[in-house]
Amino acid sequence: MPPEIDQLQAKIQQQILHATFLKNMMCLKLHMPAIYQYFQNYQPKKVQLAFDPNGEINLSTGSQFVYDADPKASSLTQVEKFLENPPCFDFEISLRKDENYQYQHEKVINHIYKKRRKELGAASPFHMQDGGQINFIAVIGLGLGYHVEQLFKLFDIRSIYIFEPEPDVFFAALHTVDMNLWFNSCISLGGELTLKIGGEESAFVNGIAQYFKREGYFLLPQMYLYRHYLSNKTTDAFKLISELEYRYKSGWGFCEDEIIGISHTLSNISDNKASILLENAKLYKKEQPVFIIGNGPSLDNDLAYIKANQENVIIISSGTSLKPLLNYGIIPDLHVEQERPKSIYQWVKKIGYENTLKEIPLLCLNTVYPGILALFKQPYVMLKAGDAGTSFIHDFVSNKYLELYFCNPTVTNASTAGAVAMGFEELYLFGLDYGFKSEEDHHAKGSIYQDIKGFKMSSDFKVPGNFGGEVHTKRVFDSSRGVLEMLLEQNPSIKCFNASDGAAIKLTTPMRTKNLPKFKSIKNKKKMVESYLQGCFDDTYSFEQDIYVEFSSVLPYFSTYVSFLIETLNSVKTKNELTNAFSRQFKFVMQFESDRNKMLFHRFFIGTLNFLQASIMNNVSRYKDEKAQQDFIQYCMTEMKAHLLFLLSDVSEHYNKPARA
Repeated sequence: MPPEIDQLQAKIQQQILHATFLKNMMCLKLHMPAIYQYFQNYQPKKVQLAFDPNGEINLSTGSQFVYDADPKASSLTQVEKFLENPPCFDFEISLRKDENYQYQHEKVINHIYKKRRKELGAASPFHMQDGGQINFIAVIGLGLGYHVEQLFKLFDIRSIYIFEPEPDVFFAALHTVDMNLWFNSCISLGGELTLKIGGEESAFVNGIAQYFKREGYFLLPQMYLYRHYLSNKTTDAFKLISELEYRYKSGWGFCEDEIIGISHTLSNISDNKASILLENAKLYKKEQPVFIIGNGPSLDNDLAYIKANQENVIIISSGTSLKPLLNYGIIPDLHVEQERPKSIYQWVKKIGYENTLKEIPLLCLNTVYPGILALFKQPYVMLKAGDAGTSFIHDFVSNKYLELYFCNPTVTNASTAGAVAMGFEELYLFGLDYGFKSEEDHHAKGSIYQDIKGFKMSSDFKVPGNFGGEVHTKRVFDSSRGVLEMLLEQNPSIKCFNASDGAAIKLTTPMRTKNLPKFKSIKNKKKMVESYLQGCFDDTYSFEQDIYVEFSSVLPYFSTYVSFLIETLNSVKTKNELTNAFSRQFKFVMQFESDRNKMLFHRFFIGTLNFLQASIMNNVSRYKDEKAQQDFIQYCMTEMKAHLLFLLSDVSEHYNKPARA
């Protein structure tokens, strides 16, 4: 203790620190008992509280103090700097110059954006109102907590997510700031306080993803990101969440797409009578090696190797990789499609090789355009997880069929997830580049992309390459790569070798074709594949009545639920009221997990609800003038109500119609 500090003052300060600690521990015992248990008898190891030479309470690492100046004063100064230009997420979209919208929700969202830009200008920043409400803020680094304390004094914070990588530091903060006030403030506004202490930065990023999934993606626009101090952990966390921001905004789906999906599902299982992948298919392990083929540019270099081994392995082609394979004389054992639009049917038709296609079994998601099924030998359907059609089949046909996860956003995800679901445990990846080294060479030669004159693919960013260096990638490719990594993480028994000269894929072993093992020839491979398909898929299902009549019976429930969503918007005037209304809507739709009629409604409407809510909140948050903001909110409420009614009419009229695009 520095000699200039009065002994009595020091004793009083220590008593205050201890009283604050006890109060915080009681708060944690009530709200977060696991954290309470962890710190009940905690002893710091590397960082602890100490008086610095100026007599201030500081963090000491033994050899030096963490805060160079007065910890409280420097924290308040940091908050002032943060508020000058606070880092935050947005939800801006690329506006169409024309009015040729394929889907109605695109038109609604574009009109909302255009109105805001007309009134405020294209570069209108978010407005942070003094004393107003912050819906969500993520704080990286707690330190002694004075910056968080100041933020709560300046704003009404609805939800806050605090990541402190070092448990010693959090233990110190338990002595310096009153966290009970933080908990009570968040709860009173209908939000929550989340504490993530220790662990990897990826867990922090995933925790935020889970928060949005639980509380609503309308909270994503104007999510503020505050970093308190510099360290390897806080720097990595800040960088990771910034890089992966786009993943929070993707994969939502939308109602009009679900309407197409249910139309295709009903047709595929009733008109085409396709076999469906069984829940227990992967229980029967299959030792044969499988080549998963994508259409990345590196496929060109591996075609000769694949052809040389086509009698030794099972070959699964994915989407547009089919044409370069057939051009090279390689006939895959299975072909996979997963896209909904009718245009995919036209693309497959352009491939040619009509007689050859009739020799190839088709693996497809239940949502694909029905016409594709007739082009191949025999259709085998895999039920897409989280899809309205899948929910309908489970509830109205049978629940013995597998719900396939990790099967999108690209067709290679369907191929890999399908192979794993069928019980294959030895996978070899070719052309699953998830990136490109040149903007001109973005897919394999001979694929349909070569038929599009002047087609180039611009890079969104770079990622590490499978064999070193870096490659360009697109966000959708990077998301697809991430989903494959999650599939492998969930299935640790899978041995996956990546021969693709593209992006590095975690949990795979990079291996060039010259280093791959020698494969034994498979006797009567065609018969073996057929036996696998017969064991994994089922076509014995039956319907109690006409499947379209079954679906029409749930539509009156849809009408009731849409009415509730509209009613929540009737009295909304302010941004805070909008936040509460959106929260009610989101939780209303998310609660439908058991009743089959309600589950279907959730599947149909949750994606569109996310898009509308996030888009509206993104634009509303940019208004500084309260009257102008309220007028804009009323415009958005009118647009949203009209679109919900349109969707109700659309699903009623088109669930039994073919795809319109």
